[in-house]
Amino acid sequence: MHHLTILLFFFILLFTHPAHGQNSGWDRLDKQLAEASSDSTRILAYYKTASEIYRSNPQEAQEIVSKGLSLISEKKFEPLQIDLLNLQGVIYLKLNNFDESVKTHFKVLKKREDRNDKKGMMLSFLNIGNVFNKSYDPDQALKYYQRALDLAKELRDTRNRANISTNIGNIYAQNALNGENKKDVAHAIDYLVKTVEFCKANAPEVDLYNTYILLSYLYLKADKLEWSTYYTDLAIDITSKKKDPVGESYARINRANIYVKEKRFDLAEQEVTLIKSIIAKSGFTNLTEDLQGDFDKIAKAIKEQDAQLILSDQDSSDRKFHEDAEVLRVRVREELREKYESEKKELENKNLLLKNANIEREAHWIKLIWLATFFVLLIIAVMVLLLIKKNRLLREEKRKVDLQAAEIRHQHEELIQADRFRSSIFSVVSHDLRSPLSTFQALLAVSKIVELPADEIKSMLINIGNQVTTASKMLDSLLVWSSQQMANEKLEIQEISPYEIIRECQELFIDRINLKNLSIDVRISPQLTIQSDVKRFEFIIRNIFNNAIKFSFSGKTIIFDQRETERELLISITDQGIGMDERKIAALKNMQKQQHSLEGTFEEKGSGIGLMLCHEFANRMGYSITVESSEGFGSTFIVHIPK
Repeated sequence: MHHLTILLFFFILLFTHPAHGQNSGWDRLDKQLAEASSDSTRILAYYKTASEIYRSNPQEAQEIVSKGLSLISEKKFEPLQIDLLNLQGVIYLKLNNFDESVKTHFKVLKKREDRNDKKGMMLSFLNIGNVFNKSYDPDQALKYYQRALDLAKELRDTRNRANISTNIGNIYAQNALNGENKKDVAHAIDYLVKTVEFCKANAPEVDLYNTYILLSYLYLKADKLEWSTYYTDLAIDITSKKKDPVGESYARINRANIYVKEKRFDLAEQEVTLIKSIIAKSGFTNLTEDLQGDFDKIAKAIKEQDAQLILSDQDSSDRKFHEDAEVLRVRVREELREKYESEKKELENKNLLLKNANIEREAHWIKLIWLATFFVLLIIAVMVLLLIKKNRLLREEKRKVDLQAAEIRHQHEELIQADRFRSSIFSVVSHDLRSPLSTFQALLAVSKIVELPADEIKSMLINIGNQVTTASKMLDSLLVWSSQQMANEKLEIQEISPYEIIRECQELFIDRINLKNLSIDVRISPQLTIQSDVKRFEFIIRNIFNNAIKFSFSGKTIIFDQRETERELLISITDQGIGMDERKIAALKNMQKQQHSLEGTFEEKGSGIGLMLCHEFANRMGYSITVESSEGFGSTFIVHIPK
């Protein structure tokens, strides 16, 4: 099948590069170089000219490519180097210089691999496969075609995938047609049929007439004349329309071989005559040499048939009777066969109707099942949604109940605490109010019995007066606290100035400050403002200020200061008085309990309830009060106000 191999190489080169004009190249190159304005356009002119003429004049195209590569080397302009090298490899193949062609294509492949140009690598593998295929090394050709096919699949390049698959199928066909292994023939047919299906579905622009010719040859070798005729007719139809004498000649020689197989020698002889006419008109006289083997084989078969006809004529008279009888028997068999075929066809039609009816019935039931399934799933989905909604409502109600229960527990704890607090207050009030009354009652009782000296009565009255003053202050504090309680503890938050409140308290205590000769150092900014309840805040400052005066030594300083952190504002009140030891500080930290009142530096008395109420008011506003003290060096009370 040498002529078939030549046809395959023709189509391999056709897939690698499109056809161009066949005019002389140097004049065309000179014209393009005259119009070129830069090195890149000059190099491009070499490439275009060589690619246009390499089929008609490969030697001249090779010289033009070599000059283009020299210009690239001289100008150190590499963008078109790969394209020129690739074209040089194709031209070497055209000149049958296989070693230089494959060497050049491997050089191009290396450059494309360095650039990770996968499409370029695919084309290089395809060109290398073409070189090995034309140099009669099909195993190496298959290896590189397969690598090109893998990259085409990865890149989803359907056109090149179709072309590469066609080349691989061509090699399978060559091996099968040149051998005698039926499995090879079947494998080649299977591969080419799948390739045709892929091309029709994904790359309809790919020409398949060469594949059709190969399939017609393979089916003829497999003695499947019907399929061989089918693909032969396809190939002849395409090649005649394309006016391709080479392809049409190869397709028609296969048709002639089919006629020989069918013993239709007159048609085979007509086909050979038509092929010779096509070759003569085309001018491709070398095709006659390629197809001469087939011409001789067909001529030999025709001669053998003629010899058999001569021998058969001698026996024709003797066989005439037998032939007439055979014709009669054949006619009877044909009638019986036609009757059988008619009844068989009728039965098949009935079976087909029954089958269609069963299919329609099954489709109807399947439709009903799908509808029922859909409605069941819809009902389940609705029920699930309702359950989810109900569960969400139940969780929401439970959350509300939990919040209410927590609020009730909190209120209960507050009530218990308030009740304890009130009990302690009433205990203090009853004790501190009873003391001056008891003293005054005792004085009256004694004065009825005994006549007391004036100095002693005066001393007792001063003592009673001090106790009454202490009780009065305690009652003032309780009056503020009780008024807040009566108002349901509602806070009246507003913007206030700590500086102004401190100055008001200073005016209130001016007599006591002067009595002890104290200095007041207010380091709080007059511009500082806070959001607070004015009555509660004033009560806290006034009580801590009062204690600072009470426990300060004469001639010392009371300091008001401010400090800020990221989360709170700190207002501190520092005195230089008697201070406290660790035990007293620890007792003072539990401000919810009434503290034992200590005497001031001028023996001032107290009820011990002031700091307890300060702590209460501070907690209601979200504040806290801490104390720092050292015995003999004074104390610092700090009000922590969140930002």
